[in-house]
This record gives sequence, structure tokens and C-alpha cells, in this order.
Amino acid sequence: MGSWQYEGYTGPFDFQGRRTLVLGMTGVGQAIARGLAEAGADVGVCAATNAPEAALNARNLSREIAKTGVKTTVHAIDSTLGTGAQVMVRQVAKELGGLDTLVVATDLFIAKPAAKLSEAEWASTIGINLSSVFFANRAAAKEMEKDGFGRIINVSSGLGSRGLPNAAAYAAAKGGVLQLTRSLAQEYAPLGITVNCIAPMWLEDTPGIGSADPAENQLVRFIPMRRFGKPEEAAPLALYLASEGAGYVSGQVFYVDGGVMSHL
Repeated sequence: MGSWQYEGYTGPFDFQGRRTLVLGMTGVGQAIARGLAEAGADVGVCAATNAPEAALNARNLSREIAKTGVKTTVHAIDSTLGTGAQVMVRQVAKELGGLDTLVVATDLFIAKPAAKLSEAEWASTIGINLSSVFFANRAAAKEMEKDGFGRIINVSSGLGSRGLPNAAAYAAAKGGVLQLTRSLAQEYAPLGITVNCIAPMWLEDTPGIGSADPAENQLVRFIPMRRFGKPEEAAPLALYLASEGAGYVSGQVFYVDGGVMSHL
């Protein structure tokens, strides 16, 4: 049993006293943060950029979480910089009294043909979608190693496994998250840290997906469930992967996609 456990611990899905950090204010990231807080975990939230809108979203989410009665803290960083991630993770661990769980839900989608994609756009897409994940994972593992217990959950995309025209940079970065997850799972296993990945496909807040009516949208008709997913539908899976009950689950990719990945 992990050293985070406290007197009164009631089972493998008890999150009371757990110290968690969610990086990235995407719909999925915010849904997971709310789910962790509702389950009783203390939750640090961090915007993946210093942009005013992202920082405001993080502050608003932290205020919402505080109403549940758990401890919360809020930050905003340039997550593409390793030093920034290291300092932020260390600070959150100090504020919460340690770190047991990390969720990285950073996301930046740029839709352009490869021939028209600038070097700056390539770099920013790789930076937010892949580099930020690596830097946060590495920094969190240093904190988790102290207690010999940790849960790392990276949020990727179904496009990390399936290519899509005009999404070369995004698909490459999200594919990198899958392989990063698998590699770090092996590296961190001896430290008592699991590393898993959730890969949503088209959700209601995905930019540019169009009408949700199958009669009007060929994309919806391609989804076996004939609807877009909700960000909240990824949260229960994240809570399972963050729990002590998932202690023997590591290096796995779980698709939240309405059956898309089984579609020929």
C-alpha cells in the first residue's frame, strides 16, 4: 500500500487524502479534475500556457473545486519548457504536501496541409502536445518516487494511432504520447509508478467537427455510436487509472471513442 494512505482508508477507490495535479485546461482535463475533487482528492490545476484565457480557466476551475471542500491550488506556465514544468510540479507538491497523481491533458490542434505548415506551427504543435507531456511526467516522477507510489495519466488522441489529412503535426505529436507512455511505464515501474494513456476521439468540444446530427454530418455517421462523446465520459476511466485498484495496469492506451478505433 502507498505511503499516501491515511487512518480511515476504506479501499482501493478511496481518494481522500490523495494529492493530484491536472495540467491542461481542455474539456477532458477539466472533467477529470472535477471528478478527482468529487472523489475527495486534493487537486492542483495548471494551465498549459500563460495566455490570459487559459490562466482564467484554471482559476475558475480551482474556485469551483474549492467549493467541494478539498484543497486546491492553481498555476499557469509555459508547459513546453522543462524548467517551468519542474518548478511548477515541485511547487504544487509543496502546496499539497506531496504528489500522488498527475494528469496531463494538454492539447493544440492545427489543421493544415503539410506543405503549408510553418516551422513555428510544427514546433508549437509538438511542444504543447508532446514535449509538455514528457517534461511534466519526468518532473512528477521525481516527486512520486519519494513515496514509492504514483499514477500518471496522459491524454492523447485517437489520431495518435490513425492518421488524418491536414493533421500531420498533431497526429505525430499524439502518436509520440502513446510511445512515451509505454516507455515511461517500463522505466517507472520499479518506482511504484504506473503510466497509462487515455485517447479520446471526436468529442463535443472538438474544434470544427460540425453538426451533431448524423443526417447532416458524415463524420457522425462514421462513429459506431452515432454521436460525439462528452469530455465527462473520460473522467470515470481516469479515476480508475488513478486509483490503487489499478496498481497492475501500466503502459496501456485506452480509447474513449464510441467504437471508432474498431471501425475498418
